Amino acid sequence: MGLKKSFRYRINFFLELIGFIFPLTIQYFLWTGVFSASGNNITFGYTLNQMLAYSIFACLTSRIISSNFVYEINSDIKEGGLAKYLIRPVNYFSYNLFSYLGEKIGTIITSLIMILVLCVIFYTISSNIISISHIILYLITLILSLILNFYIYYCISELGFWMKDASGAIFITTLVGNIVSGGIFPLDIFGDMVKSILTFLPFSYTSYFPVSILCNTMEYSQILKGICMQILWIFIFVIITPRLWGVGIKKYVAIGG
Repeated sequence: MGLKKSFRYRINFFLELIGFIFPLTIQYFLWTGVFSASGNNITFGYTLNQMLAYSIFACLTSRIISSNFVYEINSDIKEGGLAKYLIRPVNYFSYNLFSYLGEKIGTIITSLIMILVLCVIFYTISSNIISISHIILYLITLILSLILNFYIYYCISELGFWMKDASGAIFITTLVGNIVSGGIFPLDIFGDMVKSILTFLPFSYTSYFPVSILCNTMEYSQILKGICMQILWIFIFVIITPRLWGVGIKKYVAIGG
């Protein structure tokens, strides 16, 4: 279902693909300006090449794990569309999960091709930025990031049970989540204290963690710890999600549909 939907709106898909170049252009001029003004080769613990690599890979990773389905769930709850799923032998969670993964196939393929091409380019610039082992580890953690991000935003979409219209809260949460996840720039720029707080949250393990692996800015001990944290947060959400849904569904009243 999700795969069909992805190809049905292939014009939007290609426009989205082209559209991500704009924020990357801004990032390029921003960081070249910052490094030029500072006069240092290393800023926030990154060289200019590492920072540009992070910005590009973070943008592509954010595209892969983005969760637009939250607005559809909010609409189902608000407008009564959820009722048709409740009276059918369909698991609403599983339906959304597989639709989400199906919609992501095209984005995943194109983004990974671009990432691999860029890895080759950055490797020719400096072998210290990219390595084969880190690409493999990135792909492993990306799968966990995809699952974790789905759970995070599925829980956020459940706010619709307690709000008349949760679209505003979803928008703000998604915007803030993109920042604190490291989807725009590395968490290192916030300083050690704020970074240590953010790394306790699940958001940092969706973008910052896998992208930092790809950019070769993490030790293997940190990578192992990060993978354990990804699995732990997924386990926590596996427990929380159905319980939160169970409480919310008791408040649900179908109007329209």
